[in-house]
Amino acid sequence: MKNKVFCPVCLVSFVAREPLEEGSILICPVCGAKLEVMEIGDEVLARKFPQEPAGEITERVNTYARLKGYVFNENKDLVMEGLMQKKEQYGDFYCPCRFDNVPENICPCLETRMNQVRKEGSCL
Repeated sequence: MKNKVFCPVCLVSFVAREPLEEGSILICPVCGAKLEVMEIGDEVLARKFPQEPAGEITERVNTYARLKGYVFNENKDLVMEGLMQKKEQYGDFYCPCRFDNVPENICPCLETRMNQVRKEGSCL
């Protein structure tokens, strides 16, 4: 059975091909976030799996890179530090490369998810 899941992190719906039940853990294939299934209906209600911030963003960034086939450059630690600073200051993992702290800039930002990295060879 296929289940349509709405990711509350990247605000995109995707289809989970594996059978789901309440309490199941899944990974968003769009942003790499770890999600917990809360309710199964016409659309699966999921929430961001509760994790401590450093572990959450490290896991999300590594998962996203693995899913997309990306390799980090020597600036990974600086980017991770910037993500943590934005989380502490603004309440979410907004892209440290961008000034606007809007939902489209939550890591991985919309431009990255729309293949800018693949087209340009790097972020920004």
